[in-house]
Amino acid sequence: MFSNGIKFLKRLPTLTWISGGLVLIFIFIALFAPWLANESKSSGIFPLVKFGPESVDIFKSEFLAAPTAEHIFGTDYVGRDVFARLVHGLKNSIFFAFGVVAVCMIIGTLLGGAMGFFGGKIDLFFSRIMEIIGNFPIFLLQLTLLAFLDQGYGVLLFVMTLAGWIPYCRFVRAEFFRLRNQEFVQAAAALGSSKLRIFFKHLLPNSLTPLFIFVPFDLSSTIIVLGALSFLGFGEPVNVASVGELLKQAKEHFREAWWLAVFPGGFLFLLTLSLALFGSALRDLLDPRQVNN
Repeated sequence: MFSNGIKFLKRLPTLTWISGGLVLIFIFIALFAPWLANESKSSGIFPLVKFGPESVDIFKSEFLAAPTAEHIFGTDYVGRDVFARLVHGLKNSIFFAFGVVAVCMIIGTLLGGAMGFFGGKIDLFFSRIMEIIGNFPIFLLQLTLLAFLDQGYGVLLFVMTLAGWIPYCRFVRAEFFRLRNQEFVQAAAALGSSKLRIFFKHLLPNSLTPLFIFVPFDLSSTIIVLGALSFLGFGEPVNVASVGELLKQAKEHFREAWWLAVFPGGFLFLLTLSLALFGSALRDLLDPRQVNN
């Protein structure tokens, strides 16, 4: 079994290794951000860069200073270290995106499973709900709600999941419709299995493959939307480091501080591109129809 796993890994395309490696690097940055950039040495933390995301030395820090050995990505308009803010901004974006995707997946999976399993009025009701929400311009709806609600991660999570569960719901609903009349489901029902057991043990595990394929793409789009909202001033709280806030500074100070655009924009581009490429490679591996075509 171990040798078969090694042979399978050797057959993976180079693009899969590269994109997967980049995704792991960004997850590493998110997990170990306090050890990469932090002004505190407490709790056994000895960071690589001794600046936190909010660190400002009013006597030494220069405003909009170019990259140096001390500030490797330069400083922003109030003298904060761009590397520290970028590392912690990526951490916040990645963790929040995982949270949004997890909530959307749970809601969409349960609702889609119920719609596909029971059908009838349940399917009709939630299908109309999806159509109503789907007919709104989602990004405009998100901006409108955020303009009237307090800025915070709880509100942001609600706004981002408002329509984010719909693709998962559609995927699972279609899979349940396809599988519920299969022989193994009918055999389980004939043997006396309860509907709850059939739902969670027989149908749900066999319906998750499309979700795993979709997750990297959803993570990428969530990070982009979060960055766009922060760029417009409606995203993460104002006292939290974010990539979108750095890009907003870049727009205002691009002529005198090119590093505010190059480093945050480059890292955001690499993160979203690697997630999209990894999702594409994962789709080719898990979807046999892609291989046959």
